[in-house]
Amino acid sequence: MSRNDAAEHLVILHSNDIHGACSPKIADGHEIGGLSLLSGYVRRVREQEDNVIYAIAGDLFMGSIIDREYRGLSTIRLANALQPDVFAVGNHEIDYGLSHLLFLEKCADFPIVCANMNVRELNRCLFAPYIDIERGGRTVRFIGLLTESIAGRIQQEDLVDQAISVRDVYKELIRVLNGLKTAKKADCTVLLTHIGITEDRILASRLSPDLGVDMIIGGHSHTLMQEPEIVNGIPIVQAGSGSSQIGRFDIDWDRDTGMIRKMSWKLIPVNDENSENDLLIDFYEERFHKEVDRKYEKTILTMPAQYKHDSFHRETEVIDLFTDMYRDAFGTDLFLLSSNAIRCKLFGPEIRRKDLLMALPYDNEVFRVTMDGARLQRLFAYFLRKEAWEGVNIYIFFSGNAHVLFDKEERFVREVRIGGEVPDPSKYYTVGITSYLYKNLAAFLDIKEDELPIVKIAEDDRSGLERYLMEKQSLSLRDFGRLEFV
Repeated sequence: MSRNDAAEHLVILHSNDIHGACSPKIADGHEIGGLSLLSGYVRRVREQEDNVIYAIAGDLFMGSIIDREYRGLSTIRLANALQPDVFAVGNHEIDYGLSHLLFLEKCADFPIVCANMNVRELNRCLFAPYIDIERGGRTVRFIGLLTESIAGRIQQEDLVDQAISVRDVYKELIRVLNGLKTAKKADCTVLLTHIGITEDRILASRLSPDLGVDMIIGGHSHTLMQEPEIVNGIPIVQAGSGSSQIGRFDIDWDRDTGMIRKMSWKLIPVNDENSENDLLIDFYEERFHKEVDRKYEKTILTMPAQYKHDSFHRETEVIDLFTDMYRDAFGTDLFLLSSNAIRCKLFGPEIRRKDLLMALPYDNEVFRVTMDGARLQRLFAYFLRKEAWEGVNIYIFFSGNAHVLFDKEERFVREVRIGGEVPDPSKYYTVGITSYLYKNLAAFLDIKEDELPIVKIAEDDRSGLERYLMEKQSLSLRDFGRLEFV
């Protein structure tokens, strides 16, 4: 291929939902994934091809102990070595607070884009809505879009967060595209989204051809695709999650018309057979690991078995274990946890500080809600009502001193027993919850503001659980099957 021909060829590499997955996995004696090999693959393609762009569609942060310990600073340091050309904000970039994200942006050596996160009073984008990247005489425009589902959560955080709104994805995209009509025309327009594959499909279906969107590179739903999904003539792609694979577009332009002549996409495995380690990333990783291992490798307790958390949508061994741990540690009659509270898939038999942090990566306060037996009955009836099982992603689970008979056919609660007895309307019960449920009392528990006495009983759930575990001589799962379907 001549240099002139090369100028008409472009490679777009992309990742999404890396979630701090800096370390490789070992399978059959080979290293798979990890930021070092991912960087090595990107570097190799940049050496082989004249025109390369590497984009990340959100969620660099949250998912590793190193990221949690350094509050994203370690991940930014590693990402700077990875050298993406553009990064779109994901929902987990908000986990340490918007103020902290704005600090991390100043530490990043790469541009961050988001078109639908706005400063309310100023009606101004918090980040650049798009970026134009020139390669080989061609202009590729990347527009960042973030899921609106985090809007409520942002408004519940600190003062800076409350000043920010996450607006309608489609409306803000149209606003940006209309504003660009007088700007220099891009040769290729890419929507770098973090809204999930379902919303990507809906968005693509609404876009008219004259808007000039050529492709959607997405994230958020962790969809591992083997080929693009074409909706309304627009290819939609995702590269799963983590760092074990990377997406690759190869694009050729027609020299005479300036239009895209050919476009192909494939998912590339990242391993030690097609990549070499990045020595700078290896250096940083080793340094971070030493500090984290020193602090978090200490064993707190050993259990008789390893327990599973293999679903967010049904009772699991780990969710039962944790609801009981919370109840015992914080001294309530009952404890409720949302299904997304626990982030590990396996727990035990050895419990280290590291394992507790991986299971509970978010900082949570603990609250005590007091109610009588009749109100407790209504509480169960509400969070286990028919609608709560249809089209939602969050389920509520409860500690083992409660037992519920649930009519699977009609989808309603037949009976609730606490300590083997039906709740007494004349008796008061204490129910423990963490920050997530406290901030969503009406939506998940049908508790209105100031309706019931609510007291904060702990600033940090993880510290309380760690103290509880250190005092225990033994710990094992009990009362599995507390939600009985009949």
